[in-house]
Amino acid sequence: MKPRMTPAQALAALDSLTDADFETVTPDQAGVTAAEAEDLVMAAHKAMGRPSLTGPGRRSPQLTLRLPASVNDQLTALAARQGRRRSDIVREAIDRYLAA
Repeated sequence: MKPRMTPAQALAALDSLTDADFETVTPDQAGVTAAEAEDLVMAAHKAMGRPSLTGPGRRSPQLTLRLPASVNDQLTALAARQGRRRSDIVREAIDRYLAA
């Protein structure tokens, strides 16, 4: 059986929904089967951020910090040179500091 929506069409439909819609819209009202809706929810969940560092299904603690512009620029340049994410570099630096 041919799907009623392509993934692109489903994502476009989801883009037009608000938080209030998610409380009241049924899969049938959204034009998808229950299985398709579950697949979309799982795909959206996987696309939201990185995997948990704490464990599956558990949110990892977060730390927000301010940096001087010069440090931020150096960190961004280092990440680009190494092909890594800035957060990975900062996480590694904190791990090393705490292990010392």
